[in-house]
Amino acid sequence: WLDPEDIGSNINSYYHDASIALSPDGEQLFIYKDKNGGDIYESFKDDNLWTPAIKLYGEVNTSSYEGHVSISINGRTLYFVSNRPGGMGGKDIYRATLQEDDSWGQIKNMGPKFNTEFDEDAPFIHANGNLLYFSSQGHNSMGGFDIFFSTLKDGKWEKPTNVGAP
Repeated sequence: WLDPEDIGSNINSYYHDASIALSPDGEQLFIYKDKNGGDIYESFKDDNLWTPAIKLYGEVNTSSYEGHVSISINGRTLYFVSNRPGGMGGKDIYRATLQEDDSWGQIKNMGPKFNTEFDEDAPFIHANGNLLYFSSQGHNSMGGFDIFFSTLKDGKWEKPTNVGAP
């Protein structure tokens, strides 16, 4: 590993800033900022510099907590975590679709196959688009946050599987 480098004031601010995901092509950086309950921002690589971080355009961010995100390889589907009203309990995993105007919309809760009355967190969509990893305090957890995965088959997500003991 090389020594870390400060990526600059375009990303880092007075607030708690966390790098939460990088697009598969390495050109888009997703950042959590502890503002407005917690929101997701993005920055784009321009040569070797990152553009100023801007709040995701569209319906992802609310006055609730939004954090931890993963983007599909084609850049059109975003999986994220929120504790917005109307969820199944605690933090839930949601899906957003990139709209024609480059906003994120069509927000959908991933439902009871993924979400429980407890917290779910840290979704990660595999490059094949058919394998979603996430952490959960629910399901058949061994205690705390366990890591689970679900496979998309014939357009439907299968029941999540616990990856097992570390």
